[in-house]
Amino acid sequence: MSSVTDERSPSATEQVKERVQDVAEQAKVETREQLRTQINSRSSDVGEQFTSAAGAIRKTSDQLRVEGNESVAKLVDGVADRGQRLGSYLSRADGDQILRDVEDLARKQPWLFVGGSAVVGFLASRFMKASSSSRYQGWSPASPSPRSDAGDSNPAGYISPAAAAAAPALNVAPARSGGGSGGGH
Repeated sequence: MSSVTDERSPSATEQVKERVQDVAEQAKVETREQLRTQINSRSSDVGEQFTSAAGAIRKTSDQLRVEGNESVAKLVDGVADRGQRLGSYLSRADGDQILRDVEDLARKQPWLFVGGSAVVGFLASRFMKASSSSRYQGWSPASPSPRSDAGDSNPAGYISPAAAAAAPALNVAPARSGGGSGGGH
């Protein structure tokens, strides 16, 4: 009788294993489809933005021609043409095509790809740093989140660029951290 039970256990285990694999495969397919949809949507949006920016750049080129700056206008036209082509490509290409093209570029010109990736990473880090400064302007070490009453005091010693620029205009020296104050005169 135990041999009958032993034969059923692997069968039940195999069924559970197959079911888990089926659910995982289904989740993988659904996730891939959602990602593809997001890439298609976002790349189309970015493509439209590039196309719009190329139009604005082209207007700048026309204005430069009116002002007599033909050589600069030619350079600006080149930038506008490349922006227009990139916008058209992003608008019409799907996520799979974009991924294939990036992979082809990485295989054909790996150093260009690595350099481009480094530039994109640097620009992304600068963007993140710039966007985070306003979030941490009212932050204090005592509270784990930004304060809602971010007033003039700043116990962390951080002086925002806006506060530093306003300090000379107000004839107020910005507070400095460290060192003792020997009293006031």
